[in-house]
Amino acid sequence: MSAVETKSAPQAHDLGELLPAPVAITVDTLPQAEIQTETATELIKRALNPLPTDSSPETDGSINPEASSNIKSKRGCERVQKIINEKRDLEKRVEDLQVTVTSLQDVIRKYEVESKLVGNVMTLADAKKKPSSLVSDAKLQMLNFLNTRSDEIDHIDKAICFNKYMSDPFYMQVFVQNNQPEQWQTMIESIYEAIERPEPSFANAKHSVVRGLQPIRARTSTLGAPLASSENPMDRVAQHLGNMGI
Repeated sequence: MSAVETKSAPQAHDLGELLPAPVAITVDTLPQAEIQTETATELIKRALNPLPTDSSPETDGSINPEASSNIKSKRGCERVQKIINEKRDLEKRVEDLQVTVTSLQDVIRKYEVESKLVGNVMTLADAKKKPSSLVSDAKLQMLNFLNTRSDEIDHIDKAICFNKYMSDPFYMQVFVQNNQPEQWQTMIESIYEAIERPEPSFANAKHSVVRGLQPIRARTSTLGAPLASSENPMDRVAQHLGNMGI
């Protein structure tokens, strides 16, 4: 009975003992290219700050996005620093120009004061001049003006009339008293232009009598009168021809 029970009840075995040990199956997949996406802000920054061709992520695979962002930030800092330095240089130049302008203004004021002093001194010197020296200076300026107009057609007539004024002491004294030295040139020119050219006079002109041509006559115009001393040469010729019987 025990033998039958033993045959009818099979023994239970462990599958781990019957089957081989499981092996881990690994599947190798091909590497896929990473799809890079960027926002509009990153696109604008990349367009404004382009990377050199030798350091672009497309050509150099060893540079990762973090390194490129670091390069961009570094270049942006360099640009900002460069702008700051240029601004400082411009501010320094503006300050230098302001100092230069201030110094030039001081120099201009100094020259203005000196010119006023010189003008006052010259005015006093001119006021202290004797009337005779002023008259001589005025005459010299008049002569110089006349020399500049010597190539004009009516210069001789105007110069003769002008010399009459210059030779008059009373007129020259009035001219010096009524006009300042800086006004002489204008007054001399106006006086010269006001002189009118005198019209030609034919009162003393010599009239030449034009005698008409006379024909040769065989006899004298006045019979029996000697014409050898006549004023008309044709009468004298006729007298001689008559004497010769022609």
